[in-house]
Amino acid sequence: MEFPYVKIRTTDPDGTTANITQLCQSITWSGDWRNCARTLSFSPVVSGVDKNLPRAPTELGGSAQFWHDSELLMDAYSLERTRDSLSHTIDVTAYDRGLYLKRNSKIFRVTEQTPEAVTAALCGEFGIQTGSLAATGVPVSRNFLGVNLYKIIMTMYTMAADQTGKKYRLRFQGAKLEVVEMGISESSIRLMPGSNLLVCTTKESAAQMTNSVAIYDDAYNLIQTQEDSEAVGLYGLMQEAIRASAYDDPAAHAKQVLAENGLQTDITVQTLGNLKLITGNTVALQEPVTGVYGKFWIVSDTHTWQRGVYQTKLTLSLEALMDEQEAGSLPKE
Repeated sequence: MEFPYVKIRTTDPDGTTANITQLCQSITWSGDWRNCARTLSFSPVVSGVDKNLPRAPTELGGSAQFWHDSELLMDAYSLERTRDSLSHTIDVTAYDRGLYLKRNSKIFRVTEQTPEAVTAALCGEFGIQTGSLAATGVPVSRNFLGVNLYKIIMTMYTMAADQTGKKYRLRFQGAKLEVVEMGISESSIRLMPGSNLLVCTTKESAAQMTNSVAIYDDAYNLIQTQEDSEAVGLYGLMQEAIRASAYDDPAAHAKQVLAENGLQTDITVQTLGNLKLITGNTVALQEPVTGVYGKFWIVSDTHTWQRGVYQTKLTLSLEALMDEQEAGSLPKE
């Protein structure tokens, strides 16, 4: 198979290693703003009959490195494998080290420590390498009871973001964890029909809207209601009820629910492949048929190489989306 400029090298647990790029019928590299682990899926050709066909190392627990020329795009572990008796391929999915942030939990007390210090300490304890960690300088206190590392880190940065007014994103560069401050990309890729934009689809929906939040105390008494009156009048009442004692600041949580569950606008685009089009970056989009113009944030990306064709599918948002978490509890005074 022809996959110019990219290559996959896999290694089995016993040390057997090979460049399997030319054995793969397809390669998919993807990420999403709510998932700290990017995935790499590939389907090498296998045969129990053809002795001339090289064997692809695909054992579970092995590693997969994904390269563009000399740049390491992803250093991952092969953790899923599917074989069909009628198929001549093995389908493998590898995850970067973000998976281990979600699969490891800890009982942990944080007392007046910054998110960056806690992140460095947790990664050191669990053997995860770190690169640049966004410096907030905000000391935070929080108790975590059996919470996974990803939620601990993002809860700490969420609490700091309330004071800094900034948003943060967690990602892996090769084997190293980075936490970066989200901002407009210095060189946003411009997407235009007739150039690199193949398809643009927009979808608007009010079916999953929440336009009112009722806050109750533990005695089932209504304390207050927050609502978007304009949306209630236009689409009808769609109310969520919450218990005040379940949240540190129930009024703030109610506002967040309303902000995150309003009229939903989904923008997806299919483009010619470009490795710079990854989650967290921004694009400038010009599409006259749907009337979509402006700068947008990439909130999910899927890069596919198949039959010599490289394309990228993106989901876009008008605003930077931080995966805000509220795990653990405030220390009791």
